Amino acid sequence: MYRWKLSSQEPCSMTCSIGVSKSFVTCIRYDGIEVHDMYCDALTRPEPVHDFCIGRECQPRWEASSWSECSRTCGEGFQFRQVRCWKMLSPGLDSSVYSDLCTMADLERPVERRPCKSPACGPQWEVAEWSECPAKCGRKAQVTRDVRCSDETRPCDPMTKPPNIKNCTGPPCERHWTVSEWGPCSGSCGQGKMVRHVYCKAPEGRVVPENQCSGEDKPLAIHPCGERDCAPHWLSQDWEMCNTTCGRGVKRRTVMCVGISGGKFQVFDEEACGGSEKPEEENTCFERPCFKWYTTPWSECTKTCGVGVRMRDVKCYQGRELVRGCDPLTKPVAKQTCTLQACPTEPPDESCQDRPSTNCLLALKVNLCSHWYYSKACCHSCRAIRPPTS
Repeated sequence: MYRWKLSSQEPCSMTCSIGVSKSFVTCIRYDGIEVHDMYCDALTRPEPVHDFCIGRECQPRWEASSWSECSRTCGEGFQFRQVRCWKMLSPGLDSSVYSDLCTMADLERPVERRPCKSPACGPQWEVAEWSECPAKCGRKAQVTRDVRCSDETRPCDPMTKPPNIKNCTGPPCERHWTVSEWGPCSGSCGQGKMVRHVYCKAPEGRVVPENQCSGEDKPLAIHPCGERDCAPHWLSQDWEMCNTTCGRGVKRRTVMCVGISGGKFQVFDEEACGGSEKPEEENTCFERPCFKWYTTPWSECTKTCGVGVRMRDVKCYQGRELVRGCDPLTKPVAKQTCTLQACPTEPPDESCQDRPSTNCLLALKVNLCSHWYYSKACCHSCRAIRPPTS
C-alpha cells in the first residue's frame, strides 16, 4: 500500500564552485499520493543519494596583506605588501592562483608599494667598513674605519658618534713544537739515552695531535749520552702513531747515525754506522677492527615541487660483512627534507593513477577536470581530454 520514493534533489550546496545536492525521500500511497512518513516502513527507508553539482564558477579576487613598516625611520621611505590572486576552487579549497586569472577578469590590482614619511631626518653619522687587523699572529693592534656626517652644513650629534677605532687580535699563530727537560742518562756510551717529551701545541697552549705540526722540524725526543766521546751508533726515536685508526696500517720512526764528539751531539752519515745493521724505520701495525658506516646515493625527492623527503640506506660494514659494531653517534642521516621550486597552482601533466576514493567517471561527466582538485585526483581520466601542450 505504501512505499518509499526518491524524488527531486535539493538546491546545490554551493552557489559557486563544486557542491553537493541531496535527493528527497518521500512516502507515497499505491495511487502515487504523498503521505506522512509514518505509513512507510522505517527499516526499508533508502539512504538519500548525494551527487555532485556545479554552481556558477567562483570569480577570482585580489587579496592584499597588511602594509609593512616604513622602510626608513626618518624622512621619506616606502611601505610594501604582498598582493595575490585567490579563487575558491572547491569547498574547503581556497587557493592562490596565477595572477593572470584576476587580470583577465578585469579586476584592478591593489598597489603593492606606497610612499610613507617619517619625521624629517637630521644630520646622521655614516660609517665605512673596518680596516683589516694589522697585527702579527696572536698580537694586539687596532683597526679603524671612516666615520662621517651626512650633512656638511649642520653638525651631527657628537654624543651619538660611532667609534672609529677598536682593538683587534692578529690571526692565530701556527702550531709549534714544545719540549720538556731532558731526563737522566740511562747508561754508558752506545747504550745510554736521555728522553724528553715533545708536544705539538696550539697558540693558546692547548696540546693538539702531532700531525698538526710540521714533521720536518720535529725536535728529537731521544738523545745519545754516556761519555764525552762516543763512537757513531744507530739511535732510534719512538714509533709514531699508526697511520690508520682501524685495521692494518703502517707506523714509522726516525733512525739516525749519531755520536758524541767532545761532549757535543753530532749526526754522522749512515756509512759511519755501517758496521751494524740499521734498525727498521717502518713496520706494520694493527688497530681495532674497522667498522664503517656506508651510505647509498640519495633517492630522488618524493615531491616534484615544494618540500619533500629524500632517503638513502645507511649500513655498517666490517670488511664486506654487514655488522652492528659502528658508533651510533657518527651514523649518517638516512632521511632529509628536500626543497624544490614552488608548486604551480595547476599540477604538472604527469602519469599517475586516479584516486580510488574519487568518483572520476562523474567528474568527467560533469566536466570537473578544469578544477585543480579533480585534475589531480582524476589525472589519468582527465589526461584524455586535456588539450595538448605546445
